[in-house]
Amino acid sequence: MKKIILVVLIGMLIFGFAGMVDAGSSITFPGNKLKISLVSQLPDPVRPGEVFDLKIRAQSVSSASRQNYAIKGLKIEMIKEYPFSVIESESYARDLGTLLESEARDVTYRIRVAPDAPDGVNRLRFRYSSESEANLEGEGYLSINVRTIESTLAIASLKSSPEKIPAGAQAELILGIKNAAPSSMRDVAVKMDLSGTPFTPLETSSERRILQLSPGQEANVMFKVIADTNAESKPYRVPVVLTYLDDQNNKFSRNDSIGLLIYSAPELDYNIDESKVYKKGGTGEVIISVSNIGPSEVKFINLEMMKSDDYKIISTEKVYLGNLDPDDFQTASFKIHVEKSNPQLLFGVSYKDAYNKEFNEKVELGMKTYSGSQAADYGLEKPGFGVLQLIFLIIGIVFVYHVFKGLRHKMSIGNSLMHAGKRTVVHIARFVLWFRWRNLKTLPGRLKKMLKEDGQVR
Repeated sequence: MKKIILVVLIGMLIFGFAGMVDAGSSITFPGNKLKISLVSQLPDPVRPGEVFDLKIRAQSVSSASRQNYAIKGLKIEMIKEYPFSVIESESYARDLGTLLESEARDVTYRIRVAPDAPDGVNRLRFRYSSESEANLEGEGYLSINVRTIESTLAIASLKSSPEKIPAGAQAELILGIKNAAPSSMRDVAVKMDLSGTPFTPLETSSERRILQLSPGQEANVMFKVIADTNAESKPYRVPVVLTYLDDQNNKFSRNDSIGLLIYSAPELDYNIDESKVYKKGGTGEVIISVSNIGPSEVKFINLEMMKSDDYKIISTEKVYLGNLDPDDFQTASFKIHVEKSNPQLLFGVSYKDAYNKEFNEKVELGMKTYSGSQAADYGLEKPGFGVLQLIFLIIGIVFVYHVFKGLRHKMSIGNSLMHAGKRTVVHIARFVLWFRWRNLKTLPGRLKKMLKEDGQVR
């Protein structure tokens, strides 16, 4: 007897469980001739006010008591009940014709959900008719999942350390994920999409998980990233995908984003690219080069030569260079007159970084100058013809003259050279002695007499 009771209980449990599984997914009808089952609902869940596609399957139920059975003139009809209605271009009733034994046929409805439909499972019922039966309502219903999908899971906070990430530097990101829904969430996945950004995950993957979030709870997830070495200074939008399961095991996905700043301070290098002034007292052009040696663009560069006692500015004092991309340079030309040896050229520079922050700085560049002989030795200037060179030239001419004079008087070459040397020394001595005081004292009178005689001759 106990065994019989146990078997009955097990059978009841089995059939009860089967009924629970089947509830909401299929509809049977009186006479057990037709069954309608749910194939798919897209989207699932559906939001209030939206339209979804419902695919159902009508199947003729086989039976040993019915041989070669067919349902002729079969028509199924969705019962119009809140919160569901078919869209305007469709009808509630569908003609399926003849359905043979065990034959199944799929039907698709486009159904609109009422804007004020309640969250959760809502029931959808059907009836059918045929040549032998009229308007038989089904026993059971199809469960349609309606869910108000709000922005209930969101990034509540972001902390970046450092706040502005230099190119090539590492950063730690802490995202605060908050559940603002009235129900719990589990298996929460937070994934950063770093494609198309200058960031690479470091020591961690680009996805982190939270086991569960209670209503109102906030949890932090941490990522480590490194910026590309050539990353441009500007804000970058990083997409973040949030996925989770709600308390009814429905999976949701939400797209969000965070903003990260890359910033590298401007780095400019200044040089005297070319100078055409080599000596104190010289005038010429000086070309200054400004190079961007940093990874970011530098904008609106103005270069101004400042006044100084070391030089005088002959040309314009200000030159606008515009923008400089990384690893680029521009030149500015100034014309100056050098007042002192090795002058220090003074400049004022103004520019803006990628975030339009303005910078002003003073620059001092030393310019090398040379003496006349150094400039000539280094090939910077052509050698000049000075007084000393002229004296030696005259002495040489006098010497050569007396050599030829000796040869003309039939002297030997040796005697001619000795004679020329003596006569040259005598001329030099006379020239030097001529500048004695007694001669210089009478020089004005002599000049006056020469001028007077010159006038009489004329």
